[in-house]
Amino acid sequence: MSLGDFDSSAVIYFKFTTFRPSTGAPFTLAGTPALSVYKDNSTTQTTTGVTLTVDFDGVTGLNHVAVDTSDAFYSAGSFFDVVITTGTVDSVSAVGVVVGRFTLRKNSALKPTTAGRTLDVSAGGEAGIDFANIGSPTTAVDLSGTTISTSQVVASVTGAVGSVTGAVGSVTGAVGSVTGNVGGNVVGSVASVTARVTANTDQWNGVSVTGMPLPTASYAAPLDAAGTRAAVGLASANLDTQLAALPTAAANASAVWDSLLSAHTTAGTFGGRIPRSDSSNVEIKITGSGSGHIAADVHELQPAVIEAQHFATGAIDANALATDAATEIATAVYTGQMTESYRAAGVAPTLAQAMFELVAQVGDSFITDTTKTIRKIDGTTAKTFTLDSATTPTSITEAT
Repeated sequence: MSLGDFDSSAVIYFKFTTFRPSTGAPFTLAGTPALSVYKDNSTTQTTTGVTLTVDFDGVTGLNHVAVDTSDAFYSAGSFFDVVITTGTVDSVSAVGVVVGRFTLRKNSALKPTTAGRTLDVSAGGEAGIDFANIGSPTTAVDLSGTTISTSQVVASVTGAVGSVTGAVGSVTGAVGSVTGNVGGNVVGSVASVTARVTANTDQWNGVSVTGMPLPTASYAAPLDAAGTRAAVGLASANLDTQLAALPTAAANASAVWDSLLSAHTTAGTFGGRIPRSDSSNVEIKITGSGSGHIAADVHELQPAVIEAQHFATGAIDANALATDAATEIATAVYTGQMTESYRAAGVAPTLAQAMFELVAQVGDSFITDTTKTIRKIDGTTAKTFTLDSATTPTSITEAT
């Protein structure tokens, strides 16, 4: 049985079955069984790293083998055979039976340098590239059909750049010279350029601007704060007049508090959430009695307005529970029909489970030999118990 090709120092697991010669059925490998490993065409064998488990997992005739190849005997590039060197099957010798074959880094067409690594291969069959491990990295490569993202950084460029097609986002640092006209615009305000145009020269911060139009006398300086105000009609006096016409903080507060509630009743708004009395100019009080007091008016709330989570633990005691309410609760408990249910063995019962089990114990049960069975209402088995004797029992224990 060929097990395949493995990395050096790997632990190899496999199984084989031994059969009874007379019947062909699986049979236990006995007689102090042992396995040895042969390498290539050598007669030298070893049991180092070999572990044999007969009748594996309690299965007769199933043998489990583990071979740890970390020993120096298991050298890479070799063939190995696993052979029974001691053992019998139904008293018949099994010595010499080959139960498995494998190789270490021998037959596979491709193996990674580091054991356990995998090769990243695309859906089209191309292998991933490790830029830190490229053969002949100085060989020129034509990338004319490749787009290089502008988010990447070019450390340096030695030699001439043939041409640049498209816009250059930005240039950090000094540009030695620009030959010819700058066809596009200079993006950004002139103020952002940390340089000035030198008079009577065609240099701007060391960059030739021959043929490029320079700022002329018609260039207007940016407006200051006063000029901006004047341009939009906000002269100083005009601004003061407008500010004086704005309402004061007190006027704003009064407008809010004097606003009619009838204008603020939309559901979900803050105004709609404000508690209000059914008559004007009536205060809502927290304690006391009579009209306008929350404590006296709680009884007027509609059903289900107050929910269980609004009460603290123990908030309702015997004094707060009406006699007729207690009577109704007791009647519901005593006369309400319970749902039939039985507990599992060894589990504490609910009240309903305890009641149904007690009724069955005293009313509907039977004993067969040492087993007592209690039945459900429909006559099927509910639970079983075991007696310590079929004739003179002295104890009973729960079974199911």
